[in-house]
Amino acid sequence: MAKKLFTKKLSKTDIDYRMSVPMKSFDAFRIRKGEHFKEIGVTDIHGERKKFRCSTRRTDHYPKPVLSSGWTAFAKERDLRKGDEVTIFVMDDVINGAEDLEFQIEARRKMELFGKVFWTDPL
Repeated sequence: MAKKLFTKKLSKTDIDYRMSVPMKSFDAFRIRKGEHFKEIGVTDIHGERKKFRCSTRRTDHYPKPVLSSGWTAFAKERDLRKGDEVTIFVMDDVINGAEDLEFQIEARRKMELFGKVFWTDPL
């Protein structure tokens, strides 16, 4: 079972370059002190497994975590757009202290029809 880590409305920068990760979710990625990145396993709703890199700034007291390598390819594969929404879930093994990180990802498209906002089924 998975626990929701965060949901984020995507910006153009999130899609084209790197997706910023909310600081309140940073600890779940378990980047060790003195290190500045970690490869994480991510499974989408279709069961496809991907590798994303979660990295931080090297020279700042505020780490500002981002998903970069692997994430941008996923965003392009799913044709994600500004305003779409991504939810990252943490797998129970991570919550219970497993060494390897494993996450799930779900992306949804924002649609407007006759002035009403709808969200698609997960992409």
